Amino acid sequence: MSLLPATAGPVSGSCKQYNVGKGFGFITADDGQEHFFHKSDIVGKIPKTGDKLSFEVEPSSLKPGQTQAKNVTGGTCGGDLTGTCKWYNEGRGHGFIIYNGESYFMHVHQIAGNTPQEGDTLHFDLAPDERDPSKQMCVNVVGGTGGPIDSSGGGGWGGGWGGGWGGGW
Repeated sequence: MSLLPATAGPVSGSCKQYNVGKGFGFITADDGQEHFFHKSDIVGKIPKTGDKLSFEVEPSSLKPGQTQAKNVTGGTCGGDLTGTCKWYNEGRGHGFIIYNGESYFMHVHQIAGNTPQEGDTLHFDLAPDERDPSKQMCVNVVGGTGGPIDSSGGGGWGGGWGGGWGGGW
């Protein structure tokens, strides 16, 4: 961690690591200093290891004498489109994103990071729907503000005790 005071203006560096599940990471600035950042400090897409980032350095609000990165930009995770989460049902593992006035399906297996919440700004791509290629669905989805995504759940019928209907206890 850096013990330097806040800097005026943006600073550049590379994402050393970002833990999507825990919602924090570290940036190594071009000057070699390391800075903590929280998911609430990310503007736009979430970063991945190696992404070239721009950010501001401020004194840490939790650790006196240390600094943290704020207004972190330059992340590259997720698709090239931006939409709003209409709703997401964590138990069923699916929901919808509003993009250009239309609703598009998203499935838990196409979401990285945290669970989408109603109103979240999400980054994604559109691809042919796996079940109906005449429709499009969201893939490469990031930007949820809920808890870590549980990709083992969802999917509807057949996922209960003993494999679902007729599977026994």
